[in-house]
Amino acid sequence: MQTKKTHWASIFILFVFGISILFLFLIVALLGVSSLVDLFKKSGDPVVEMIGAAAFGFEIVLLLLCGWFVLQKAMNRDIADTPFIPPFADWHLIPVIGLALVGVTVGGLAAYSEIKWLGWLIMPFATILVIVPPIGLLFGYGSRGLETGPRWRVFAVLGLGMTVGPVIMVVLEMVTLLGIIVAGAVLIAILEPATFQDMIQLSQIIQTETSEDVLLNLLAPYISNPFAIAVGIGYIALIVPLIEELLKPLAVWLFASKIESPSQGFVLGLLSGAAFALIESLNASADGTTSWPIIVSVRAGTSILHITASGLMGWGIVSAFKEKRYGRFFAAYFSAVMIHGIWNASAVGTGLSALGESIGRPEWLLNFAPALVCGLLVMGVGMFAVLLASNRKLRNISKPITLEENDIKEEEVQSA
Repeated sequence: MQTKKTHWASIFILFVFGISILFLFLIVALLGVSSLVDLFKKSGDPVVEMIGAAAFGFEIVLLLLCGWFVLQKAMNRDIADTPFIPPFADWHLIPVIGLALVGVTVGGLAAYSEIKWLGWLIMPFATILVIVPPIGLLFGYGSRGLETGPRWRVFAVLGLGMTVGPVIMVVLEMVTLLGIIVAGAVLIAILEPATFQDMIQLSQIIQTETSEDVLLNLLAPYISNPFAIAVGIGYIALIVPLIEELLKPLAVWLFASKIESPSQGFVLGLLSGAAFALIESLNASADGTTSWPIIVSVRAGTSILHITASGLMGWGIVSAFKEKRYGRFFAAYFSAVMIHGIWNASAVGTGLSALGESIGRPEWLLNFAPALVCGLLVMGVGMFAVLLASNRKLRNISKPITLEENDIKEEEVQSA
């Protein structure tokens, strides 16, 4: 009897999941205890802390699910290699919209009531209702009718997309940002010593000042400076997309030589983008103010961005590895970075426009905000159209290949 080989890849992935779960559990415990203390002491922001605890807790549940399927591969169970079929149907749109509306309504009412204990109880669950189902729906629209490959690999991609990928991206982005800040400080110290001294004094004031209005007045000359705006938007709209679009589909890179086709790469890329969108949106929605309904609603557009762009990247990566179509990879990377960059620039521009009145530039709100908001809406619709069109195109390509494989199998059976 032949013994099966140890599958080291699945064992290593399980180790990563285990470390991640322990780390997340520690965060959940700290946030949960802190939120309870702040709730009873009526200090701090217990709602924000509880939303964060619920978000990380939900991620733990997903990682446990992913770990179960990867464990089956580590134990050499045959079921681990069976294809995974995402549960999706067109009628899912109705309950997803219903859940999202219920979540926004209930959570919004709790936020507007400004009753801390009510927000503490309701808003964490409302956040999950608003964020999670739409992401699953978008993945369903993009992946329906396409092969995903072995189920263990599908859940490995999902788990790695929630753990290793985001950590590497955040570290690289922070290191890059720190480098830009240091380089900028050195240049200002050399070229404008007086300005550098003013900035040092300002940093000391910021450490002690608590009034938002005072801080905005102090920072207004720097926020409205054209060069500072150009550098900030350059970082957000160019450097961040370059890093994120390369590393979001990290698991696709790792499995690229094993993925059977570019269409599978597309699906696994979608899944990587969905994992990242889930992590980012759940944590970015930790807000206990009356702005919560707007924040969670806007995250839907960001989810479309991450899922669609990563799907294109997954398709390009596997095309390069399996078919030596390197042009596809660079075209996909350029497209993903461009889409992400334009979206980020528009979002940052909208945020700056909203601050215009507070920093002495009230004309920004009327001159720029309407066009930027409309641009974001058009991009959201456009990316959803790209998602659907890509799925349809890949399904049409996959059908002839599947039919040809079935014909070959029938001929082999008849000749046997």
